[in-house]
Order: sequence, then C-alpha cells, then structure tokens
Amino acid sequence: MEHRASVEVVGPHQTRPAAWPQDAATLADELEAVMAGGTHDVPAIVAGLNARAKCAGPGGVAWTEAALRQRLAELGAEGPR
Repeated sequence: MEHRASVEVVGPHQTRPAAWPQDAATLADELEAVMAGGTHDVPAIVAGLNARAKCAGPGGVAWTEAALRQRLAELGAEGPR
C-alpha cells in the first residue's frame, strides 16, 4: 500500500465562498464539528446534525439523509442560496 502524505490545512473554511448566507455557513460549521469527531458516513452525519440541534433541516425539521444530500448538491452545484 502506498503511503500518501496528509493534507495540510492552512486556514479555516478553505473552500467556502467569501459571502455565504448564514444558513449555509451554519450548516458548514456543524458538518465540520460532526466530522471532526471521525464521523464520515451519511447516516451518522445526519444523526450528529440532529443531535447538535444548532442547524435544522429544510423547513425547520430534523435532517434526513435525502434532505442532507439535496442541500449539499444544491450548495455544490449552484453555490449557496
């Protein structure tokens, strides 16, 4: 197995646009917090987002896998709304 060097993080939010709307920035912050603990599969990320309760899903309800995938696709394809 080939060893690959880890990626160096040089600052927070390296891939965020400069002027994200608050809801997109809050979601990004919460995703970072959930994933920092080693959570990387979608069901566990959804559970982590809902447990933290700082960022409600669309319509103010709990996140679902489908809702999270949709929101991430929107942010990736179109930029934040």
